[in-house]
Amino acid sequence: MKRLAAVLLIVAALSASAGGDRVVLTDGRVFEGTVTEFDGKVLIEMDYGTISVSASEIESIERGPTPAEVLEARLDDIDRTDADALFDLAVWADNNGLNRRAEKILAEILDLDSDHSDAHMRLGHVKADGKWMELPVAIQLAQGKLEAGKYKTLLKQLLPAIKKVVKDPKRKLQVMHIEAHCLLRGKQFDRARRCFEQLVKESSMPHSARYAAVVEILKTHPEGMYVLAEVYPPTAMLLGSPGPIIKSGPASLARPEVLAAALRDHAKAAIKEGRGLMADGKKTEPVEPEAARTKYALASKCFDQADAVVPNIARSWRVEISRRRIAMITKDMNVQAGKFDALKAELGERDMSPTAYSDLVVRMLRSLKRVRADLKDILELAGPFERELILEITDATLRLQRVKALTEILKQELNGK
Repeated sequence: MKRLAAVLLIVAALSASAGGDRVVLTDGRVFEGTVTEFDGKVLIEMDYGTISVSASEIESIERGPTPAEVLEARLDDIDRTDADALFDLAVWADNNGLNRRAEKILAEILDLDSDHSDAHMRLGHVKADGKWMELPVAIQLAQGKLEAGKYKTLLKQLLPAIKKVVKDPKRKLQVMHIEAHCLLRGKQFDRARRCFEQLVKESSMPHSARYAAVVEILKTHPEGMYVLAEVYPPTAMLLGSPGPIIKSGPASLARPEVLAAALRDHAKAAIKEGRGLMADGKKTEPVEPEAARTKYALASKCFDQADAVVPNIARSWRVEISRRRIAMITKDMNVQAGKFDALKAELGERDMSPTAYSDLVVRMLRSLKRVRADLKDILELAGPFERELILEITDATLRLQRVKALTEILKQELNGK
């Protein structure tokens, strides 16, 4: 009982902190927190920061109970049938790093009261359609309600309940994605645009590019009406249409298939810009290769942008631009390979001093280094298109193996081996 009384006295002072150690310095100052000793130093971790003190400056250290000991003492003391008292203790445990113990206490609360809302929410549960469910299930339900067209219920009830408990960044993006499309399909175009703008800020490629395209479309068509220039989908599948057919003319962006058509138009505009840049590059390549490289790089970004908005819509053009860029790299690489061959020929043409010989080997290694860098660039460009550019990949891989072998031989020669 004395031990329990002492622990409970300390608990009162530890309502917000897991630390229970008391350090008295030789100058009389006192610090309370979590103490760690190492290499003649003492670290005192407190709510407002951590300080380091030399062991020689310490008069005494009074070790307090660990958070786990405090928790067990409190569990022994409270009424285990009092759900609210257990909940307060679960919160304390969670705040003091005892997350698993907190979850067990919360589960214990639900055994007492299956509808204890605070415990459910602390566990990340969501109440929907009159019952509690885990967050992944609630998000799946929200997606289902979106597809079923239950926009009002989703916006007023389920999504707010989910947003109260969701913490994981990826799940937050999932919820925001559902909310943005719900607003769009519910014809709240301005709110939808703002939601998509937030998704652009918090997402990474390729998702951010697609969200940015939706934002641009909604800015251009704030009333939500979009004029289709052609039937969508534009071509029928062998065994029928892949989705609802929309005739050309005005239609509401609230319809998912109209948004898909608008995104396709957006991607086609990026492809058109990329093709123009690629054509300019071809014209300038013979006389201004550096300018052509810049044009090709910009064209590649356009095609990447189009594919981010509509997957694989620009794949053939991305393959083509990669071929053009690989051809230019190969041309430069062959120049370096020619320099290497010329240097190699010098080895058998004349006698050289050791210094001149070493200098020649170093120059050969520099040429090989440039060739190796070019080969790696080729593999990086061709990598995403293994099926279409298998010959380029195979050739670059074999050449890279030969370059590595030659480099090793020359390094050994330079080191006198």
